[in-house]
Amino acid sequence: MMRPQWFNNPFAPRPAKLRPPAMRLRHATRASPVRDHQTGFIHHPVGFPLEYKRIWFGGSAPDGGNDSTDIGLIFESEEHIPAGATLEIQIPLRGDLEHFRGKVVLVRQSGDCWEIGVWFPRRLDASRMRIVEQICHIEVYLQHKKHVDGPYNLNRDRVAAEWINRNAAAVPGL
Repeated sequence: MMRPQWFNNPFAPRPAKLRPPAMRLRHATRASPVRDHQTGFIHHPVGFPLEYKRIWFGGSAPDGGNDSTDIGLIFESEEHIPAGATLEIQIPLRGDLEHFRGKVVLVRQSGDCWEIGVWFPRRLDASRMRIVEQICHIEVYLQHKKHVDGPYNLNRDRVAAEWINRNAAAVPGL
């Protein structure tokens, strides 16, 4: 029996019926800060899809050298990931998958889950990640506004501009 391409590859595009469900309402209405006050890393919005896999062999995060940054990402995980591990992170965004590779530098327990802090040593990855995370936060805010104001009173551009005016200053710079 021949298996589909995505069967053994967790990052391969999947048929629409097997994709994770859309953001749940309880996640859309739950506000999360854009920036972690302790580390300065960007929080990935709770409920917005994020997949990761650990890179075991020959896949250490590249050293940024002179081009390194202090930018990172914090996301929630149900499993503990040890500090020093290299992760490949994928975030589905408007039909595409955005790929990032970074090193776990923070692991802290938060209730029944773990907050995982990933540092992106390369400036290119850090810059892309900043943009992707802002779009993720805007999408979560859009879902929140749909729930609060109703879908008929919604203007995507106005909602995006509103989020940018309120929160863009909290996103760390390069």
